[in-house]
Amino acid sequence: MAGNREDLIRSLAGVMGMSGEKKKEASHFDSTTGTLYCGSKVFSQTDISEARKFCENNMKKMAELKDNAEMYYEIAASAIELLQQDSVKNGGKVVVKDQS
Repeated sequence: MAGNREDLIRSLAGVMGMSGEKKKEASHFDSTTGTLYCGSKVFSQTDISEARKFCENNMKKMAELKDNAEMYYEIAASAIELLQQDSVKNGGKVVVKDQS
């Protein structure tokens, strides 16, 4: 019974804006600007391009170790590439072109 009362109080406080907890913002990719929004963090196209380069460089280094790390970096680099391609396909543009 006590648990139900606490849940009710929390629900009422939340409805009244008194919960003290900030609502988590939805993550999304803005294809028109090439910006990635992850909760309260914002990553520019420059950040995304640098992350892709980081993953690709580490993928090459990890290839020598013959473990799953290479695959994980490859997945991350591929996901970033898909974000960049999706940006262009949806009428956006890659603001910072890869220097490779």
